[in-house]
Amino acid sequence: MNKKIKIVYIISNLGLGGAQVLVFDILNNLIKKDDLDLSVITIDSGDYIEKFEKAGIKLYDLKEKGLINPFIFFKMKKVLKDLKPDIVHTHLLKADFYGRLAAKKAGVPLIISTIHAYSTRHTGADIKNKSLNDRLDNFAIKYSDCKLIAVSKIIKEYLVNRDESFEKNTEVIYNGVNIEKSKNLLNDKERLNFRKINNIAKDDFVITIAGRIEKSKGHMFFFESVKDLLQKNKNIKVLIIGDGNFKENIEKIKVDFKIEDQIILKKFEKNIEAYIEISDLICVPSLWEGFGLVVIEGMIKSKIVLASDVGGIPEIIENGNNGFLFESENKEDLIGKLMMIINNEIDSDKIKENAILTVKDKFDIAKNSDSYYEYYKNHIEI
Repeated sequence: MNKKIKIVYIISNLGLGGAQVLVFDILNNLIKKDDLDLSVITIDSGDYIEKFEKAGIKLYDLKEKGLINPFIFFKMKKVLKDLKPDIVHTHLLKADFYGRLAAKKAGVPLIISTIHAYSTRHTGADIKNKSLNDRLDNFAIKYSDCKLIAVSKIIKEYLVNRDESFEKNTEVIYNGVNIEKSKNLLNDKERLNFRKINNIAKDDFVITIAGRIEKSKGHMFFFESVKDLLQKNKNIKVLIIGDGNFKENIEKIKVDFKIEDQIILKKFEKNIEAYIEISDLICVPSLWEGFGLVVIEGMIKSKIVLASDVGGIPEIIENGNNGFLFESENKEDLIGKLMMIINNEIDSDKIKENAILTVKDKFDIAKNSDSYYEYYKNHIEI
């Protein structure tokens, strides 16, 4: 029997987020391969730990917090020296930095990082500007001879703008979603009941925004844009699923704009399928977005998606064909497209059909996991 390829995934935390969902879905597919030995190191715990363990994925939790913390490096290096992996594959900034350095010192033959965002800052994103964090990240990549996987073409462009040598070092593998999600969890009666539980009437038009409640996701721009529309149309409900730094701002908006009954705030959950199923529209008003996993999560559920034309989103949505794009931070364009959808001035059946076909063709997590598998096999000698 041939020796198994031993792969250790390293991620900053196993909280509720797009990168964590991606890592779980990839591993859940790769674990079926007989020639792989898979495990995960998380630096700082997280709500998804139980989900990984139940799936039979070996897990090592360093339980270390903070950005500048040398214990992360030393603990990680020790685990890697014990495991002796053939490949270390990192996800998210903190894991990328410490993971590359620890893997290099532990003598790991192949080090890979999947890059999920086109910014190493939380204040904004400009693929043409190189921040201090970008320079530090470049150092760690070169020092460790790390190979790069970008989850969208614009992220590859961002990396190449940081350093031209990354052109040959970077491959694009899109994020994906389980296409079995096209089958509804809830029947018609259950959907009506779930709406009722969430104070949503049968005839209400539900706009759902799912994701971290922070500046990059554009919640504040969205509500500033649609406040008049909501005040005039009480049957429009906005379902916000997520947690984050701007949650208090939304609570304040509800009161200030007198739309308390129209904004429904829910904590981000491990499974948001039921919420998507009771929605009429998935809106993604992000100011910057590396990929936009919720876009394809909405599309596979046969929902109309309206999203800003930033980052990797235009690589998913073809405006008017499988969803709609609006110009980022353009209030008039957002409202115009929104009203067109609410008033059903579109061929919604055709758009939904095209959306599902797009996901099955380009963003099937099973196919994309196979791309990772082939990548590993092509870059390692066992």
